[in-house]
Amino acid sequence: MPSVAMIWLVLGVLIAKSWAADDDAPKPLEILPSQWFEGIDGPWSTFDLVLGTPNQYLRVLVSTASPESIIPLSEYACSTAVFGDAVPNNCAKARGNLFNPNTSSSWIDMGQFFINDVDNGVGLEANLGYRQKAQWGLEKVQIGLTNGPSLENQTVAGIATASPFYMGIFGLNNQPVNFTILGNLSQSSFLTTLKDQKKIPSLSWSYTAGANYQLKGAYGQLIFSGYDTSRFRENSVSFTMADDITRDLVVALQSISYSGSTSAVLLSEPIDIFIDSTDPNLWLPSDACDAFEQAFGLTLDSETGLYLVNETHHQALKDSNAEVTFRLSDIKSGGEEVAIVLPYRAFDLEALPPFVKTKSRYFPLKRAANSTQYTLGRTFLQEAYLSADYERKVFNVSACVWNEGAKQNIVAITSTDSPADGGSSPADPSHKSSSLSGGTIAGIVVGAVVGAILLGLVIAFIFLRKRRKWMKRGFAIAAPKHRSDEPDVSMLNGPVFNSMQRSSTAEGSTPMSGADLFAVPSSTIDSSHPSHSRGPSSNPSPGMPIGAGISENTTGERSASAPAEVDGHDTAIKPSTELDGTEIRPHAKNDGVYELPGTAVAGPGNRPMPDRNISTVGELPSFGGPRGSVQQYYGGGPAGSDSPPSPLVSAVGSEISNPGAREDGSEQLVSPSSPTRNSTARPF
Repeated sequence: MPSVAMIWLVLGVLIAKSWAADDDAPKPLEILPSQWFEGIDGPWSTFDLVLGTPNQYLRVLVSTASPESIIPLSEYACSTAVFGDAVPNNCAKARGNLFNPNTSSSWIDMGQFFINDVDNGVGLEANLGYRQKAQWGLEKVQIGLTNGPSLENQTVAGIATASPFYMGIFGLNNQPVNFTILGNLSQSSFLTTLKDQKKIPSLSWSYTAGANYQLKGAYGQLIFSGYDTSRFRENSVSFTMADDITRDLVVALQSISYSGSTSAVLLSEPIDIFIDSTDPNLWLPSDACDAFEQAFGLTLDSETGLYLVNETHHQALKDSNAEVTFRLSDIKSGGEEVAIVLPYRAFDLEALPPFVKTKSRYFPLKRAANSTQYTLGRTFLQEAYLSADYERKVFNVSACVWNEGAKQNIVAITSTDSPADGGSSPADPSHKSSSLSGGTIAGIVVGAVVGAILLGLVIAFIFLRKRRKWMKRGFAIAAPKHRSDEPDVSMLNGPVFNSMQRSSTAEGSTPMSGADLFAVPSSTIDSSHPSHSRGPSSNPSPGMPIGAGISENTTGERSASAPAEVDGHDTAIKPSTELDGTEIRPHAKNDGVYELPGTAVAGPGNRPMPDRNISTVGELPSFGGPRGSVQQYYGGGPAGSDSPPSPLVSAVGSEISNPGAREDGSEQLVSPSSPTRNSTARPF
């Protein structure tokens, strides 16, 4: 049993350590959306961004390609220097609020640089021709309002112009901001800093842009180091990141097909294409754009460069339930593929001033000048769920699902340096080994409980089996053997032999007490008197054994004339002995009184005890004549009293001192259980 207890103790310690380690380990971090759909190029789900000291609150879009945050500055972003005399109404609100670095005590200015090197095609959206100068600095940045992570000295670029960024963006890319191109410093990205500070378990994230047209408005989702299985349909396709760190999330787009009033193939040759939420458009080859124009009846507006859609055409497309299916794989030919279906509503976007002069519906399609511009923008991510794992250089693209009231299930993406990592790719939701699902955890818990119960049953079975063996061998109920040299304590814990009711033969007698009893060693008793025999006399004389009127035959059975005991049994009491084996014989002045075993002790004044022969078992002898007081016998009492001295003896044989005189002048002690003259004994 000690070994079993030790095993359970060690197991408990290990479990406690495991729980403690699990509680201390970083977990996936979900960033809650702002619950706003906004933007001048479409209704996009935004996220809250908190900057500076004291806090300044903005709302931004998510960029899967940018390593930094880009935000509009309060000094110029809504000024006439940018818009001339036509500053839009509610400009600051439409841009997601503005940031003023001059009022922030934590702002560290780094100077003015462009966000990319357009001439060399290096940097954020350089391939798309984005050209943007910004005021760079290091600042305290927090993404999300509720439990959002806050980091010091994060790279922030302040902008003023309305294009190419109207609202600010928050960057997810893990690459450091390289100021060797922009200036003279290299600074870690927000994602990398989160991992370095152990706020998240791995360099990974999951993102979907949200869809204003789904479920009465489905907001976007951003999770660091995890993914939500309730938001997408799982698949087995895993994608490998490209070597170009500025265009790393590249997939093989094998085909694009259209279905609606008719059906058509919109992309006949596979292409490699970059997924990037920074830009809202689909940047496709010219032949693919021609196929889109024909399928949807689109016309390019030369002034705005947009595919505008009038209301009549919009309603016809809406009624046709047109859909576009994108088939993606990690290779251009063959292999596993995943289908992402976009309904026409995903392409039904609104352009607002200053993007256009008047509010207009437009189709987010752009002609790519070359293969470096092939991009699936934010529009695509309305229906696609993207998970990126920079530690394993893999990512996953899955089709979004829209289930009203679906229960969120966030699964962690572990780090490659984590002991729990099995070498699989957590970025691919189909790989279950990357983390434990709720069902797996529940199974482990149930298994542990069942195992504990089974172990308890085994221990109980072994214990009961051994106990039964002990009882069979008599160990559990073995009675101690009586030894002749050991004292017989039957008078204390054995069965009580009850005598018949007797009347005191002493005149003027009072109830008996310990003062009326004394015991003497058996050496002073006549050894010729039988100690256990029962005589036939019904009126025993003094000195006869108690119960002498009850006869017993040779077989040990009582005769019919023998009176029964009070409890219905007639078990005789064995003689009581001293610890040294000397038999104790009771003696008292009153009839019908039983003496507890005790040791004879001399009375007060060390007077000698009377030498009387007393039977071992039987009725206490009666002394006739007038009853004297104890005081008389010990001295000072009236003459002529024949009461023998009675030493006070306790139940265990110790002498009790003279308790003092009673109110009537007598020192006799009264025992409530002693019978009085001409009265019956009380049963207590």
